[in-house]
Amino acid sequence: MMQTGTAIGSERAGPWCIVQLSHLVWERKLFQRPQQLGTWFARLGHHVHYFALCGLRRYLNMGLTERTISGEDGRLEALNLPFFPLADKFATSRSLTMALLRAKARAPLRVTKGGPRVLWVQNPAYAGEIERLPHDLLVYDVMDPFAAFRKTDPSVLEKEAHLLRSADLVFTGGRSLHQQVLERSRTEPHCFPSGIDFPHFAKAAGEGRVPKELKELPKPVLGYFGAVDERIDWELIAHVCRERRHWSIVFIGPLVLMDKIPIKEPNFHWLGPKPYEVLPDYLRGFDVCLIPWLVNDLTRYMSPTKTPEYLAAGRPVVSTPIPDVEGDYPEEVRIASAPPDFVKCCTDALMEGTGPPRKPPQSRTWEETARDMIGLMEGKLSGR
Repeated sequence: MMQTGTAIGSERAGPWCIVQLSHLVWERKLFQRPQQLGTWFARLGHHVHYFALCGLRRYLNMGLTERTISGEDGRLEALNLPFFPLADKFATSRSLTMALLRAKARAPLRVTKGGPRVLWVQNPAYAGEIERLPHDLLVYDVMDPFAAFRKTDPSVLEKEAHLLRSADLVFTGGRSLHQQVLERSRTEPHCFPSGIDFPHFAKAAGEGRVPKELKELPKPVLGYFGAVDERIDWELIAHVCRERRHWSIVFIGPLVLMDKIPIKEPNFHWLGPKPYEVLPDYLRGFDVCLIPWLVNDLTRYMSPTKTPEYLAAGRPVVSTPIPDVEGDYPEEVRIASAPPDFVKCCTDALMEGTGPPRKPPQSRTWEETARDMIGLMEGKLSGR
């Protein structure tokens, strides 16, 4: 049975030291679950120290303000650290990388005063560090089926099993992932699907600016934003482009583990990554929003953050049959598997047109999610 926590006021918990170990670099062009939760934990009065690892080349191309980010009146610090060269191949480089991370993460855990220390892990790669970092509570927030990615550590299942045995609390990022984790976790996991920054994305439903690069494209515009990676069904996108030459198909987001877009149709447009702050302006220029993911072992356990964001913008949404999209938004999203059916659903969505902001009752804000998570952590801590 899936469980969610009951909101408990975080003001009673005192200022905690929350150390987040994530696989997602802190940036404003792909602002997702780890960053949203870290931001809200800080807004609710706790001290958040966020750590992520990135490739050395990417790290060297970062400015100083991109390597270390501070916010929320000094209660939030995010530190992006580099992998040492060839860390994926050589044990020495891996050890140096993790030693650097461990030294940086240990510092706030050692100097914190008063409140409890929470070690918050979002990637099995950090499983070997949990015994080396002092903490009062260990949380494993399972947001992806890591074993299903193409380029993944062969020992990821073993590392995740260690985390699931060791964690005091386990959270999952969607109903399908919850069912997968339920059978392997020592403690019963709590399901917290993707949240929504509703006021931010609802702005797209009103009048306002549409960026020039999007505004100049032929209408209608059918758009996608998010990571551009192995989840995309490129054959489906090519089919849509060929069948509706007068449509503009637009993708916004960074390439992840890809060198180029495998689409050469003239009506396909990749506009690159855009800052989180301006995503509502681009959404305002979309007539239909797309979730054109492959249905495989990876996506079958994912809960797309973009679904409630699209709906908040008042846009009709068309998706392939991703289980969590079908299960969570059966009345709000058109679902199609075969390419001809997908084109038809897009045509019907265009006829429906855009509308006011939508926040279905089953979708929750990131603030609500963060408060509920804090409530569960308070309960676990007070039980000790």
